[in-house]
Amino acid sequence: MANVLIVIPTFNECENIRLLVDSIFALGAEIDVLVVDDNSPDHTGDVVRSLQQTYGKDRLHLIVRTSGKAGRGSACMAGFKFARDSQYSTAIEMDADLSHDPRDIARFLQKLREGADVVVASKYLADSRMVGWPMKRRLLSLAANRYVRFLLRLAVTDCTNGFRCYGPKALKILPDFQIDGSGFTVIPQTTYLLTRCGMNIVEIPSVCTNRRHGVSNLGLHEIIESFFGILSIRSRSLHRHTLQLSKFFITGILNASFDLLLFALFVQIFHLPILVASILVTLIVLTSVFLMHKYWTFGNKEKKHVSQGFKFATVYAVSFVLVNAITWTLAVPLKVWYILARMVAIATCAIWNYLWMHFLVFEAGGATQSRVARHTRD
Repeated sequence: MANVLIVIPTFNECENIRLLVDSIFALGAEIDVLVVDDNSPDHTGDVVRSLQQTYGKDRLHLIVRTSGKAGRGSACMAGFKFARDSQYSTAIEMDADLSHDPRDIARFLQKLREGADVVVASKYLADSRMVGWPMKRRLLSLAANRYVRFLLRLAVTDCTNGFRCYGPKALKILPDFQIDGSGFTVIPQTTYLLTRCGMNIVEIPSVCTNRRHGVSNLGLHEIIESFFGILSIRSRSLHRHTLQLSKFFITGILNASFDLLLFALFVQIFHLPILVASILVTLIVLTSVFLMHKYWTFGNKEKKHVSQGFKFATVYAVSFVLVNAITWTLAVPLKVWYILARMVAIATCAIWNYLWMHFLVFEAGGATQSRVARHTRD
């Protein structure tokens, strides 16, 4: 069995699929092909079955999804799962409409050998070309890429081209992604998630040719789905941060009040020395803050109380030094009013504490996240 699997999603591509499969196997490379067909009415699946008699079912695989047109993106995700489950080390997705040149596969694999985790064929690099594309399609592609790059803050120049190569590290986690939508929105969403996972994404220039046979499967439904699918990614992220920040500051206010009440109780009722009362209150309140942040603010269910407690204590120890250093620097050398200096110091350290709690101590939700999220940097 080859180590590389080409995943080709199809719907009504009977005029193109034979030419594409023949051209891929004509390369003579050690690669296999998987066609994921959405039960095409034009009998694309039957064409692939006839090709299996030539190339063998061990090299040309076919999955027919009887539910009908379920979308390009979900077809590719099914293909990636098949690739991982079948022990392929690398998966390449490409369109069936002959818009992608199979000869670029060698360049994909070379980039993987040079250290890339994901390789994207871009239409927007210096040596790239779009052949036979009508102006309407060019403008739609350009607008879609600008929209995706702006919202998702992606560095890649082409966020929508479905000619991509996924190396072992990427293929290991790719099938586990939770994706909104099933059509073309899957491509930019997986790019965003792979970027968050720290994958090394490299682009190569490509020549993208307009289809010669058949009709494009990109309709109004796919465009609307993609628009809201991309928007929902940012909305979820912003909503999560807003909610966590609100809980973070509520926790701070509640525990500050708890600190004062407990301190007064220990000194006035139990007549403890101020230093002893202060130390006890600090330990109790910090424990309360830790537990509230862990289970309420960040919703972390991991049973790593000792390691997380150590990280938590380290963050707050540094914060203690930082708040006093900022206060002194602003109030003494810079002559800022001491109350204002203290307010700036507290605000700075509050942001410091939140970021470290989110990224280091509780890791954005810990065990409540999927296996993919544990590879993710938010």
